[in-house]
Amino acid sequence: MLSTHCEGTFSECMGRIILLRKVTPVQRPEKIYIKNFGKPNCSQLLSKVLVLLLVLLMTACASATAASSKPTPTPPEISPTSGPIEQAAVPGSIEVKVTLVEFRIHSSVTVFHANTDYYFVVSNKGHDIHEFMIMPDKPDGSPLTPDEQYKGMLIELEPILPGSTWTTNFIFRTAGRYEIACQMGRHYQAGMRLPIAVNS
Repeated sequence: MLSTHCEGTFSECMGRIILLRKVTPVQRPEKIYIKNFGKPNCSQLLSKVLVLLLVLLMTACASATAASSKPTPTPPEISPTSGPIEQAAVPGSIEVKVTLVEFRIHSSVTVFHANTDYYFVVSNKGHDIHEFMIMPDKPDGSPLTPDEQYKGMLIELEPILPGSTWTTNFIFRTAGRYEIACQMGRHYQAGMRLPIAVNS
């Protein structure tokens, strides 16, 4: 069937032929079932996120471990001389004045005697935090590894803040070669060590 009927203006309808057909309506089902393909279960999604977080955490820990060039040795847990010390001199002790500066150690005494009372007055005259350690020295005078230093350490005072002075009494029990050193940061590697001798 042909029609020239147009809903618009006359000029819009000119020259158009509109074909009208009779169409039967499409039957729609009463209920529509949509299958849920690929939608994750909440517990599955949560478990995947947790696994991903665990993998990221393990990777970060491994990277942090690999980034450190050398492991830092753990100092002994029990050290009677670690912590702030301001002892009075034992009567009859020999006073030893030690000055810590970047990256040197000066001592008023470098040759000691075993079984003699010494009174160490340790002053930090530098700008960095330092420490005072006494440990065995190698016979050839070469630097010790950090593990060797902590294993044989006789005394350790830390942290000695700039401008502060610590005092302590100490007796060398064994004769031998030792060194006074600072292990803060890389101070030891920069030369902050002083060889000393203990005679019997």
